[in-house]
Amino acid sequence: MKKLKTIFLILLIFTLIFGLAYRAFDRVPKSESTEFLFDTYCTVAAYSKDADAAVSAVFDELSRLHSLTNFFDESSDVSKINRAKHGEKVKVDPCVINIISKAQEIKLASDGAFDISIAPVSMLWKFDENTPTPPTDEQISQSLLSVKNSGLMVDADEMTVSKTLDASMIDLGGAAKGYAGDVALKILREYGVEAAIVDLGGNISCYGKNPNSKDGKWRIGLQKPFAPTGEYSNTVQLTEGAVVTSGTYQRYFEHEGEVYHHIIDPKTGRPARQSYQSVTIVAESSMEADCLATAVYVLGTERGEALARSRGAKVYFK
Repeated sequence: MKKLKTIFLILLIFTLIFGLAYRAFDRVPKSESTEFLFDTYCTVAAYSKDADAAVSAVFDELSRLHSLTNFFDESSDVSKINRAKHGEKVKVDPCVINIISKAQEIKLASDGAFDISIAPVSMLWKFDENTPTPPTDEQISQSLLSVKNSGLMVDADEMTVSKTLDASMIDLGGAAKGYAGDVALKILREYGVEAAIVDLGGNISCYGKNPNSKDGKWRIGLQKPFAPTGEYSNTVQLTEGAVVTSGTYQRYFEHEGEVYHHIIDPKTGRPARQSYQSVTIVAESSMEADCLATAVYVLGTERGEALARSRGAKVYFK
């Protein structure tokens, strides 16, 4: 009986110690904010003392990046490039140089499966209209000419971008959020934030120990395609890095019994047809993952997985 009481006392002390430790761990100061940018809701959660200033600084920069890369804002750097004549050097912000340079790198690595100059074709697919219809074959063929013959000259020293064709247009929608995720983490680290997670509409980046899990890992749910939001097909665990998903369920429309989605194959000018509905990339860099998610979807399982592996990334098909 005395032995049982001793064991019970030890267990009780352990439980109290563990409970106090867990509650102390759970009370890590948190600063969290959400704003609508990049056509989506962006949330930044920082776990550290006095993290409010860091989160505020992140959103100041995210807002600036959004303004610079917004395809529909006539004053953005992207619009200035799109309006320029061939050979005209357009002075742009360093962040735009960085995004375009990475996009060009992935374009080359993916044999053109990811191409920011797809804009003239993408504009034909009016996914935001109430009753969208597919563009005609002739419209696609004409617009593809400016994509296939386009070229960008980037001068990182002068911070300028020029085109080789008047009709060339770029859209940084497949890379800007990724770049923003990397920048957000950089700012948070500079402010001394111990741990953070940034969700830019499904483009998720994180670092540090997750205060809400016993092992300190971040668990990112992968949205099940065409299922209610929050219903996951898989979960990714990581301590640091980025998780980005590109899926047909995000923007699409139906016409005459056929589904058309927003992931356009730059070679055909039409939605890429694959046996899966989404691709998730896990990588160190959010921008790398963002560009790869589109490229891998277009390439297919075999070539796409080979590309992801060659870039040190993991890929999940659903």
